[in-house]
Amino acid sequence: MNKPFFFFACILFSFQVKGQDVYHDSTALVILDKVAEYVGELNSLKFQAKIEEDVAFSEAFLIKEFRTAEITFQGSSQMAAKITQQGKDNFYFYNGKQLVYFNLEGNYFAAGDAPDNTLDMLDWLNESFGVHLVLADFLYPNFTSNLMESMDYLEFLGTTTVDGQKTFHIGGANQDLTFQIWISQDFQPRPLKALLTYLGEPYARQIEVTFDNWEINQEYPNSMFEFLPGPNSKQIIWTKKN
Repeated sequence: MNKPFFFFACILFSFQVKGQDVYHDSTALVILDKVAEYVGELNSLKFQAKIEEDVAFSEAFLIKEFRTAEITFQGSSQMAAKITQQGKDNFYFYNGKQLVYFNLEGNYFAAGDAPDNTLDMLDWLNESFGVHLVLADFLYPNFTSNLMESMDYLEFLGTTTVDGQKTFHIGGANQDLTFQIWISQDFQPRPLKALLTYLGEPYARQIEVTFDNWEINQEYPNSMFEFLPGPNSKQIIWTKKN
């Protein structure tokens, strides 16, 4: 995957990144590698996320939107996701062959043949439909190398506490964006919080994600990743983005 898609938000660094300067701190790279290595060894992974995102309300005005996500991954080809925004639930079911999107309030669904593994499916969902479920970079075995390609600056910023948990604090930046990520400082290195700022005009746009309620290596039934249409559910066409 060459285009990592982050779900982070605002950052303030006490440095300036110059266009052609590159600095990749070895300590930061080791910690990021540990995250990718740990996640790659898991049989299943479930977490909840709270997302705060700035979106355009008008040409000169941004508003903040809030949503929550509950994501379950099992093996290399199963995923179930629930995304809630403004009290409305949307679901995604992936069984290794097909991805189904279901809108609970409207009682309609769309289905499409998908790649045969979760990581390729997430790429396909992003590239074909512009859908980013949640931060997925840390799921990829080339997590660190992707960051090194896209970031001019990566540095270990020290240790701190997030919601009572000790974390490693890492920051990064390029000409277009800056980010911070906080990784749990224990035997299960996981991202606990991520913060991103897009440095576009006329205003910087921010996204923040907080991760919680992790479940590791639980066994989930296959039926959890299958979609069964309910009474009067309507199927719609899933249109790819231009």
